[in-house]
This record gives sequence, structure tokens and C-alpha cells, in this order.
Amino acid sequence: MTQEKIATYFEALTTSTQALAQDADISMIDALIEVLEDIHAGNIQHELDMPTAETTGKIQNLITDFDWQHMTQADLRKVLQLVILKANRDDKTPTNYQLTPDGIGYLLADFLSQTANLSDGDTIIDITVGTGNLLNTINDVLIMNNVKIKRIGIDNDDTQLALASAVDELLNQGTTEFYQEDVISTKDVPKSKAVIADLPVGYYPIQPGDDYDTRATEGRSFVHHLLIEKSLEFVTEDGWVYLIVPANILNGDNAKNLLKLVANKAQLKAFLQLPNEFFKDQRAAKAILVLQKKDVGTKTEVLMGQYPTLKDIAALKKFLQEIAAWVKLDKEQDSI
Repeated sequence: MTQEKIATYFEALTTSTQALAQDADISMIDALIEVLEDIHAGNIQHELDMPTAETTGKIQNLITDFDWQHMTQADLRKVLQLVILKANRDDKTPTNYQLTPDGIGYLLADFLSQTANLSDGDTIIDITVGTGNLLNTINDVLIMNNVKIKRIGIDNDDTQLALASAVDELLNQGTTEFYQEDVISTKDVPKSKAVIADLPVGYYPIQPGDDYDTRATEGRSFVHHLLIEKSLEFVTEDGWVYLIVPANILNGDNAKNLLKLVANKAQLKAFLQLPNEFFKDQRAAKAILVLQKKDVGTKTEVLMGQYPTLKDIAALKKFLQEIAAWVKLDKEQDSI
């Protein structure tokens, strides 16, 4: 699909969403959910004489012109992602609710596709799925590698899940399973060969159970630490955990309980800092943390490093070759 066509669809979706948001006096995200549901259903929901005739006409034209059923999954996801970004910007959505950018998603997906040993029918769980962009990015990469997976998304925010579900209806025919849960307190834990998450950063609002090694002894506990610990419950014995975390998470006094967790319950496989150019403020820099359960396979040297700028093709190629060499060695040692 041409960039011009993508821009045309983006403009039509955005215009319809803005009109509905103004008509119904709702947020852009809530309006976008309704518009996407209308597109999938092929007709327009009306409630309390809303939307107006003018807005109804805009949405009807969109339904007629938006040829989503014949678009490639990658092109459709690109259009939807741009509209979500616009809606988040207009709503001034908090950072923890922003979608995971493709640049980060593709780097994580590349490492996951090399290491997770996924086959058709295996499951990936995103324990902080949000609007689903990270899960869908990884799904795109796996499809390109001829692997068809089952997908589960969990989140505690009903609006985020509603948007993820509306997107999934268009992208994946509604085949992803979504659950609204507080992951940290849930006892109903499905298992998968790969667990992913772009972790929210901050404090958990209540005191977690005593069984959490990463709970703070005084004051509030870090939600991202608790989620790292909880992620190990969702993975099979031979599975892998891939988490996007603050780049400084393994440093400083706050890291003590987390390092204790890694020593007692997990095996640190890799810690890869993302390119600096991804972050305007380096205090917000992130990394990919990769774990397996303790005593799984043969322990290899932890893969650590930082992705170079994507503009330096030679340096990036060299770094990716180093990753591939580590993956090869890890698999060889596991087979001994």
C-alpha cells in the first residue's frame, strides 16, 4: 500500500473519530473504539440520537471506503497504530498507557523469534497488553517466519482492553483472548512458552502478598518489580520471558530485591539496552530483560549489551551477528 493511501485512511479515521468525540462529548479513545466497532460491524451504533446526521455520514463513508478486509496485516496495523497515537496525543494519555513503538517491538520480536523455539499452536501471553501493539508486532514477525501462535492479553484497564479487542477484530478476526485482571493479585494463571510485557513503571497501589520476594519491606512496592516476579508464574518450565524495563533496573539500592529474585527463582539470560535514539530523555531509557526459570537447560554467559543507533548499519549488523552467535551457543549447550 502506498504512503498516500495510508495517509488517506488515517485522515478519514481521525476525522470520523474527532467528530464522534465532539458529538458525544467523550474521549478520542472511546470514540475510536466505537468507530472501529462500527467498521467491523458494517453499520453505525446510535444511542440517544448520537452521532448526528453529519457525523453518521462521515462514519458511513469511512465504512464504505476503508477496505480493511483486503489490506495486508502490516498495512492495516500501521494505519490503526497511527490513529491510536493521534488519539493518545489528543487525550494526553499518561506514559504508562502509551502503545509500544514498533522500533522496540521489532527488536524484541527478533530476539524472541530466535530463542523461544515456538511452533504452530504455541501461546504467547502479554501480561500488560494495553492496546495490543507489542503483541501484534510480535505476531507479525512470527507470521513472516511461518509460525502461527495463539495469543492471550491481560490488562486491568477496561478502556485499553476495549480498544485492543476492537483492533483485534480487524487485525486477527477476534482470535486473541483478552482478560481484565490485576495480574499481580490474580491466582488464575494460564501458561505459555513465551511471556512478554512492556512494563508500567511506578508504585503498586496496595501492599502485595508476603509471597513476593520483590515487595518492599517499608513503604510501597514497585509495580514493575512485582510484575517481573509474577511473569515467571505464566511461563512453562522450558519457556522464556521477555520484558521491556527501565534501563537502570539492575542498578542502585532499589535493585536489591530484584537481584535476589533472579538469584533464587530465575535465570537471567539477556539484558539488552535499547538504542539511545528511541528516548528523548535518557532517564526514560529502556532495555529488554530476558529470563527463564531457575535451573532450566545449561547455563550460558548472560548476553549483555546495547543496540547501536539504527542509523549505523554496519554497527547494527555486527551487534545482531553477536546476538546470533550467542543464540547458537546457547542452543548448542542446551542440546549437550
